[in-house]
Amino acid sequence: MIAAASDALVPSQREVARRLGISHTALQKAAQAGRIAQEPGGGWDVEKVRARLAASSDPARKTAAMVAPVPVQPLPPPTPPRPAFVAPPMPEPLPTPSAGGSSFHNARTANEMLKAQERKLRLDERRGQLVEKARALMLVHRLAKEERDAILAWPARIAAELAAELGVDAHRLQTLMDARLRQHLAERNDVRVAVA
Repeated sequence: MIAAASDALVPSQREVARRLGISHTALQKAAQAGRIAQEPGGGWDVEKVRARLAASSDPARKTAAMVAPVPVQPLPPPTPPRPAFVAPPMPEPLPTPSAGGSSFHNARTANEMLKAQERKLRLDERRGQLVEKARALMLVHRLAKEERDAILAWPARIAAELAAELGVDAHRLQTLMDARLRQHLAERNDVRVAVA
């Protein structure tokens, strides 16, 4: 029984590395970090080393000898360009740790998703599909002010012509039109532009 147990042990760290398909240096680093250790008799149990490495390694760096390959998912189709003043959609919620998965894997997935979203936003900004919120609000405010000023100047430009067609006093018509337009604009004063 003791002889069978000693046969399962490998005396050399290099032989363990060769059987696992990893470099000897990587195995030395794992031993120095305390992630793996020799058996009390001085040899190495290859299956125990494999299990300990798989449990304590970064999932992205595991070799094919330690884990099964992960299937690659296809990329989503490209989205059509958005108009200049439309706010970008809210990012997808980050994945939450599940009971069956490791929190390291979920954290790494969330980090990669955030990096991809940041790269997409930078690319959209370079393409001119995104504008700064403050600049967009300033442009909308300026446009609204110019439109309001043009509306308020309209009675002075048109009153004399309308008065001649209607056969009424031009000054009185202009005063009435001006008062009604100001009242209408005052009622619309509470309209606010909100950019999410």
